[in-house]
Amino acid sequence: MNVRLGIAVADTKPQSGTERRMVLRLLEFWREAKGDGAFPTPDQLNDAAMPELFSYCVVLDVSQRPTDPVVIAIGRSMSSYAGANLVGRSISQFEPNTLPTYTVAYVAEVLRKRVPISRGGSFVDSHGTTILYRSMVAPLARDGKTVTALIAAANCREVASS
Repeated sequence: MNVRLGIAVADTKPQSGTERRMVLRLLEFWREAKGDGAFPTPDQLNDAAMPELFSYCVVLDVSQRPTDPVVIAIGRSMSSYAGANLVGRSISQFEPNTLPTYTVAYVAEVLRKRVPISRGGSFVDSHGTTILYRSMVAPLARDGKTVTALIAAANCREVASS
């Protein structure tokens, strides 16, 4: 497997006996953090709470501009695929054909449905490399009720040219 910048399913090493798929592990964290509430808070799903997953995440503030949320945090691995520093930028400013762009492509649907959604697919990046990815976006709420942020995560792998 040809992997650029260390993001691949094989790089998200869960502890023995746990789910291997990164998006399902994030969904499990999300469900556990929300408990009996509607949504977990952004403080519950951060680098300290899930250090092995947060590198693949981006956190978006939707409280001011839900149609064009702003990045408030991004993990190291996700950032390496961005093409620029994304903290403080809105999703409309993301470089096209990057993993972060495809990861957040369906935030409007998550906001409308108010549930975590996972998607996968492929795209060709600016270097002409085909990237296969799996992503998830989930709602977060500072008060546990009103969605004010989203956490998005993705992992991917490059497909060798034939």
